[in-house]
Amino acid sequence: MVGNPVDGYLMEGRRVFAGLPVGRELAEAVGEFRQGHSGLRVRWVKPENLHLTMVPPWQCLNVDAVCRALSGEAARQAPFEVSFERVSFGPDPRRPRLIWATGKAPAGMPEFARSLRAPVGAPGEPRKSFLLHLTIARFNSHDFKAMGAHTLRETVLWYGTLDTICLYESILKPGGAHYRELCRFGLGGKSVVGSMPPPVSA
Repeated sequence: MVGNPVDGYLMEGRRVFAGLPVGRELAEAVGEFRQGHSGLRVRWVKPENLHLTMVPPWQCLNVDAVCRALSGEAARQAPFEVSFERVSFGPDPRRPRLIWATGKAPAGMPEFARSLRAPVGAPGEPRKSFLLHLTIARFNSHDFKAMGAHTLRETVLWYGTLDTICLYESILKPGGAHYRELCRFGLGGKSVVGSMPPPVSA
């Protein structure tokens, strides 16, 4: 867990989000898909950055308080068993900007995502609908036109356990977002080792 915000963050805060990092099984499945589609003109999400977003980005003024809130919520939530059934362009197939894997959300995950907003202080109302999705690559409109393939809809069978929640800082760069892990907690009281690795490319 990090300390109190420093001077540079007191007024504007940090752009952060909460997510469930994927485990080895899902990361390997994504890696195999990437190898089989190496010709696509996309920016693949690095294995260490693969995650399911629970609370979308917001400006955070007190990282310590958010980490304490996440710790309490994580302890009350059991790990999730997830399965992904399809890989396609998204989120809008008519104007796509990413490749994602989608599936049916496990019981309790939509409620968990909605319940996190108030404790962590994220503004706005929780979304009424919840789509289980894992972003595995990103691209811009020029890359999409250059790829030539305007359809992608592949059936997959990817399974994994999500047993950790992290607070990430999202640092926007010209080449894409960089993520830095600020704190992490095991779901259901699972013991994990917190870390603060340097920012890495999305």
